[in-house]
Amino acid sequence: MLLQLSIKNFAIFKDTIIDFNTGFSVITGESGAGKSVFITALSLINGERALKEYIRKGCEYSSVEAVYKVNKDTFDNLTSKYEIDIEDNLLVITRQIYSESNSICRVNGKIRNLSFLKEIASYLCDIHGQYENQTLLEPSSHQLIIDKMFDDKITPMNSEYLEYLKEYDSVVNFILKNSGSEQQRSLRKDILSFQINEITESKIEQLDIDDLEKQRRILENSEKYINALKESIQSIEEGDSIEKIYLSSHILEKIRDMDEIVQISQSMMNSYYILKDNFSQLKDITEEFYFDEEQYNDIIMKLELFKKLSYKYGDTIDKIRQFRENAEKQLYEIENFDNIYKLKIERIEKLENILYEKAEELNSIRMSCALEFSKSVEENLHSLEMSDAIFNVNFNKSIKKNTLGHYDFQKKGIYDIEFFISANKGIDPLPLAKIASGGEISRVMLAIKCLITSKDDVDTYIFDEIDSGISGEAAVMTAIKLSSLAKEKQVICISHLPSIAAKADHHYLIFKNSQKDMTFADIRELNYDDRIKQLAILFDGNTISQEGITHAKNLLEKMKKSN
Repeated sequence: MLLQLSIKNFAIFKDTIIDFNTGFSVITGESGAGKSVFITALSLINGERALKEYIRKGCEYSSVEAVYKVNKDTFDNLTSKYEIDIEDNLLVITRQIYSESNSICRVNGKIRNLSFLKEIASYLCDIHGQYENQTLLEPSSHQLIIDKMFDDKITPMNSEYLEYLKEYDSVVNFILKNSGSEQQRSLRKDILSFQINEITESKIEQLDIDDLEKQRRILENSEKYINALKESIQSIEEGDSIEKIYLSSHILEKIRDMDEIVQISQSMMNSYYILKDNFSQLKDITEEFYFDEEQYNDIIMKLELFKKLSYKYGDTIDKIRQFRENAEKQLYEIENFDNIYKLKIERIEKLENILYEKAEELNSIRMSCALEFSKSVEENLHSLEMSDAIFNVNFNKSIKKNTLGHYDFQKKGIYDIEFFISANKGIDPLPLAKIASGGEISRVMLAIKCLITSKDDVDTYIFDEIDSGISGEAAVMTAIKLSSLAKEKQVICISHLPSIAAKADHHYLIFKNSQKDMTFADIRELNYDDRIKQLAILFDGNTISQEGITHAKNLLEKMKKSN
């Protein structure tokens, strides 16, 4: 969930920090107060492009920072897939825009690019109401929504389909790779044989590269090391240090009545024998240590060989070994091409029939789920004053042939899935992306989110313009649905309707402040009295009347009881 948002020198905002809560939060404010700027700031956190025009006039930079508390599933995804260091389940995303240099994006203090930010933001927050921020408008997301909502029905068949597809793709790749002329296969055979022989004859797999590097460093520094050894021996011999420890211990043996001294004497004598042995080893090493040119040349030759092979076959011994094993497999397939090719052709024809059948079965399950899904979405839309709305899921077969003349099956199946909607009577359903109203799209998203919330990884939903074009009972129902959604997710809604504002658990106000010649926006959470005043303003415009106050109190009480 979104814990905190900090906005500094961003458009009309000067220096604002907002702490958010769980549940349902509403943000209101007069026209031009900064609500759209607030959404723009959040969009930056979601990976939208930063423009220098966002920098407040007279400032050199602007920044937006969001602090999220991530749930266990999100935490596991982010740490394993994206290798993000997360402490106390907190994720901090910072966007900084500079007037004279490039903007900077940081995730938990580390600089990241926008594509990375967009990926991780998809786990954190959905913003609805502005076209550029809506995954719902992307047809590619529609199948994912169906599959996620009905995963218990779809996943078994989908897994079976994907398993066959994996084998099918492997067979297709083999045939494409080996279906050239006899001359091409012969050339490929020669190349593979050369590569296998080069790796095998080098005996590279027997080498310990780390140990060779260590030996190389020792030999290259042999003169320095020999001088250090001799200097160490000389310092010990000149000072007679070890013998002095023996003498000191021997003298202390005369003091037998003090246990502490006896222990010290024994410890010194033990140290003497250890040091004596170490000194003897040091002298032996020094006498035996010399620069062996033949050994050095052999090491350099082996390291150069590894360097040469690593450029060709992989930068580790293990990768070179894997390359050889794969080359041996390919060579076997070429040498036994006729038999293998015949078997592969027979297998691809069988797999093609199986896959097509499985794809149709998978699509049949999806269509059945889509009918149930469409009916539920329509019911939700009708309660949101889209009483004439027709929602359906369109299935369009989309499968091409590959260069072999066989079907080019895709992971998604053989059908494209897209949501279609008609918001008005007498209008044929059109793709969702062609709906003009941001408010309608937000209500469609709300209708869908209410259905799939338990299957959605995202913890925070932000709705903008969701109350556009609605009033009365539809506004009340929208408020109730938002509140219901907020029992499982954090919901933040920009609104101008009293009923939605009254239903929220927390009410924030965006307002303008003026100081000297400067005007800036700010935001704060309202207490009960201020909330009543703001609800009254939503009723009456910019004025506060006693009648408006009474309406506000009654509405607040009514919406608390509504379900």
